[in-house]
Amino acid sequence: MKKILFSAIAASMFAFGFTSCSPMDSDDHSLGGSPVDPSSLSVSANVSADETGQMNLVTVTNASNAQSDVRYFFCLNGKTLIETSAGASLTQIVKKKGEYTAQLYAFSACDQQVISTNFTIEKDWIDPNAPAEPEGWMGFTNGTDLLADWQPEYSHWFSPSDWSGGLDPGLNGDIHSGLTFTIPEGTGSDQWQAQVHIQQNGPTLSAGKNYDFSIAIVSGADNVKATVKPQKDGDDGVYFTADQFALHKGVNVIALSDVAGFDGQFKIALDFAGAPVGTEFTVSRVFLSEHDDANMAPFDYQDSKNLLNGQAFGNDFRFWFADSGWSQIADPAYEGDNAAYFSVTIPEGMGGDQWQGQTHIPFDNVTLSAGKRYNFSIVVIADNAVPGLTVKPQNDGDDNQFLSADRHAIAANVPTAIVLTGCPRWHTCWYKC
Repeated sequence: MKKILFSAIAASMFAFGFTSCSPMDSDDHSLGGSPVDPSSLSVSANVSADETGQMNLVTVTNASNAQSDVRYFFCLNGKTLIETSAGASLTQIVKKKGEYTAQLYAFSACDQQVISTNFTIEKDWIDPNAPAEPEGWMGFTNGTDLLADWQPEYSHWFSPSDWSGGLDPGLNGDIHSGLTFTIPEGTGSDQWQAQVHIQQNGPTLSAGKNYDFSIAIVSGADNVKATVKPQKDGDDGVYFTADQFALHKGVNVIALSDVAGFDGQFKIALDFAGAPVGTEFTVSRVFLSEHDDANMAPFDYQDSKNLLNGQAFGNDFRFWFADSGWSQIADPAYEGDNAAYFSVTIPEGMGGDQWQGQTHIPFDNVTLSAGKRYNFSIVVIADNAVPGLTVKPQNDGDDNQFLSADRHAIAANVPTAIVLTGCPRWHTCWYKC
């Protein structure tokens, strides 16, 4: 059965901490020992399913023949070594998709040899124990995401109030699965004293094009701010915005639509100064595309100007579902009774024509006025594709008076914002979805 949720509200690669990857330089045979026999060296890497069924488990095997007085080391990240022995294996979960190299070093007292093998991880690993991503709009989705395969470098600069730096927020993860960090003890409260930089290897943008950008930030505290600065890598004077955005506890989505581009590579600078010590943040869902008219952020449900904020469904809330012959069928199961959240499960036997699955939601305490213009938005999430969802904000007493009655295609499991702007009361208006 299809389940549709309506909401007005606009969650690493493995590392080895071993000895430094510093191969011997000396080939002075006067040190004693025997040269390493390269023909006896062999290393393999096999990718298989882990206990969750995901193809992210790599087993690296030292298939070398044992040699007297030779020590073996795996190097799996290009930086660190871990000692192994002939015939031994090392197994790890690799969380990020990509191409990887496993190296095997062999050292004797007077010689060193290194061989390598490559392996591929096809998909990012998903933690089955992670909490479900919050339901609601999670950023732009239309157009080609220029950051989908971005493998940036991550850095930070956290400082006490004296600007001396040196504090460590414990960056962990990445922007695709979630980059997490915590405000450390002693962090200052001035802007730019809690910096996170996501840079290098970014797409090259053009000054002659406009772009859409969004990013999701999960905050562990209310009443904090984040500076979000999508910018040119290498020139912090060129950027989309450098504004501070108010965050509430939970998911916050910052979205910029139709902003002018620049010539150069893309990076993201963030700052969280002023947040309480111990506050954890997670950054994810980064998105960047050339401008697409379908990318438009929903209005903030929590905004004090939102006429529907906190409004319960009125007394005439009802369904009218019919089969393909227009005979009424049983009402669907549903959850929610206010403008913040409503979920409905499509019942068996519903017909496929427009108006054969009607839901009527009146708001008894909300009255519009002639001569004024209104903005309206709704976020829709469906667990199956919906070819035509009709959204009709209208006069409760006259269904010939409405802001819009358009049908919208909804992709499966993609939070979709349907936004109407500048609507005169009971006249159709311009929309994006």
